[in-house]
Amino acid sequence: MPKARRRSARRAQPFEDMPLPQELLDVLQDQGLSRAFPIQTAILPDALAGRDVLARAETGSGKTLAFTLAMTARFRGRRVHRRRPLGVVLVPTRELAVQVVDTIHPFARAVGITAQLVAGGMNIDKQAQALARGVHIIVATPGRLIDLAERGQLGLDSVETTVVDEADHMADLGFLPQVRDILAAIEMGTQKMLFSATLDGQVQQIIDAFLVDPVSHETTPVSAAVTTMDHHVLEIAPAAKREVTAQLAAREGRTLLFTRTQLGAERVAQELVEVGVAAAALHGSKQQGLRTNVLAGFREGAFSVLVATDVAARGLHIDDVSMVVHVDPADGVKEYVHRSGRTARAGAAGTVVTLALPHQTGRTRSVLEGAKVEPTWVKDVSSAEHPHLAEIGGRTPSGEPVTDPATIKHKGAPRRLDLSGRRGADERRAAERRANEERRAAWQDDDAAPRDSRGGRGGRGGARGTRGSSSGGRGSGAGRSAGTTRSARSDRSGEAGQRSSGTPRRGASSTGRSGRPPRRRGR
Repeated sequence: MPKARRRSARRAQPFEDMPLPQELLDVLQDQGLSRAFPIQTAILPDALAGRDVLARAETGSGKTLAFTLAMTARFRGRRVHRRRPLGVVLVPTRELAVQVVDTIHPFARAVGITAQLVAGGMNIDKQAQALARGVHIIVATPGRLIDLAERGQLGLDSVETTVVDEADHMADLGFLPQVRDILAAIEMGTQKMLFSATLDGQVQQIIDAFLVDPVSHETTPVSAAVTTMDHHVLEIAPAAKREVTAQLAAREGRTLLFTRTQLGAERVAQELVEVGVAAAALHGSKQQGLRTNVLAGFREGAFSVLVATDVAARGLHIDDVSMVVHVDPADGVKEYVHRSGRTARAGAAGTVVTLALPHQTGRTRSVLEGAKVEPTWVKDVSSAEHPHLAEIGGRTPSGEPVTDPATIKHKGAPRRLDLSGRRGADERRAAERRANEERRAAWQDDDAAPRDSRGGRGGRGGARGTRGSSSGGRGSGAGRSAGTTRSARSDRSGEAGQRSSGTPRRGASSTGRSGRPPRRRGR
């Protein structure tokens, strides 16, 4: 396969100077978009001409709009057969699928075509019914697309344009074998467009196998996406992490917090709610309807703090996020770039803060050097009273529990949303947490007391007895400690389960005459 031809990035130009139908220009005008971003200016001529396109662009560069305009312009006025779409957009996550199909809808309606979301975690029968009526473009996660194809409810033999978005993230999640099966079921020589932050390894294998004489476009290196932001690293004491997190979350403006695990996201969100900061968690184990509800509330401004795992770090575009906080530091450069890329999008200002515990500072320094950023490094942040927190907008939360935003149905959420059994913060639970914090602080003070002749700490037995009479004493503390241990184990097992559930099942590589990926055995 020949190497991709490279074309230099061009200056942004007005949309009205491009060969786009008037209907699409009207929608762009209604959305307040008059000039194309550089990546859109570069991609659209080749995409409209039906060429294979290979694009690497910084996060938030506008590539979704680029392939949306190209596909809707090409399919304008076309008829479509039942279960035989003309265009397929493959994305790694359900959240990104929802976002992409929302971007496509207004442009599709304007030119008289239809688009359909095909993603896991949603009703497959309703998706099949929509396909049976005939749709022009489907936006799909690989697993659900293959499920529908194997059931005979989707054929790929009429596909004329295929988009693989966030290909490097597909590789990270282990989805590229499924992507390969899908591309093998689509006629060779039809238009393929692949978008990725990196073009190496398995992604390069996909390019070599399925793209024909592609034109390559690149705006800026991936690491450049984070150079326009203000970066801060706070070396914090473990006992101060909860208070510092709350101080940053209570700031004015929309804030996105990242944690390493799903349980960590739920815990941080609940702790914020209990001290007066309206926050909700987003992660892969949350029911799809609840995830959609949380994103809808955050987008519409019903609450200003979202606590997420890396499921939200790739591809999601949420307007006006002015600060990203790495509550748990990123493990690598790519992770740091894509988390941080949720702010300072399309030239806007943004701040990125990393909270590093003493044992995490070395790894954090290495990641930031790899990302080619020079942060403001603040040492010895031992409490929420540190002056640097106020300098970057931190505020003291009210301390009074607020209603959990995840228990409220927000505009744009699914019609049927089961919120039963969900409880927000209340005075009793908040008081219990505060009491536990006081016990932990007291025990830390006890650790400094001298040991007696039997190896015990002097005065500790008396203090423990006093606490036992008022708040459950040793039994309560031991229960809390055991609960913490179980929680940590659940964190690790939950994350392992998350990786396990995201591992795709490998299908055969050959295709049938129907244009569907072959049925896997043993199902």
